[in-house]
Amino acid sequence: MQAPALDPFVSLEDYLAFEEISPVKHEYWNGYVVEASGGTPRHADLIANVAATFVLRLRGKPCRGSSSEQRIRVEKSNVLFYPDFVVKCPPEKYSLLDPNALLNPALVVEVISPTSEKKDRVTKFEQYSLIPELRDYILVSQDRILVEHFARGQGDEWILRRYNAREDLISLPHLEIEVPLEEIYEGMDLPSGLLALHGKAETEIS
Repeated sequence: MQAPALDPFVSLEDYLAFEEISPVKHEYWNGYVVEASGGTPRHADLIANVAATFVLRLRGKPCRGSSSEQRIRVEKSNVLFYPDFVVKCPPEKYSLLDPNALLNPALVVEVISPTSEKKDRVTKFEQYSLIPELRDYILVSQDRILVEHFARGQGDEWILRRYNAREDLISLPHLEIEVPLEEIYEGMDLPSGLLALHGKAETEIS
């Protein structure tokens, strides 16, 4: 069944009804609906690697991973996204208006490309950071070995750590796990992300 066209500005209720029958996923930006862009084979492979790596390390722990089918709602700004990968921890909270939308992800991963980088790095991060329970936001580059980890500090401060070597480990103390870049980039012949730097660079941002 083909989903009907939407008006330029739609209610959340109309969006949810539209999304139920649409063959493709859409983001909701407080009244505006945007089709979620499709990915390349490398993008899909990276998402699969990320999921496999996290799921293995979370086994036996209270938190668990979820795929890009898991919708996220940011209540403060009334937006809904489909992140590439999510970690959710108990007690999980879901929207009363949209029972399929998670309200309190603990970690979000987005695999970025040259066309999606600005949106994932700036626009979406601004939205995700409004979720008080979110502790970690991770960007994975698909054209080089580069993972950027934004960890929530005190108040509205976020600490950025960059990893650009296959032997690097992403430390996630809140989940009590370490994630190796070697597994995220398994099977991919890509250059180092920060050729001028060695190991990890750490910067505090607010």
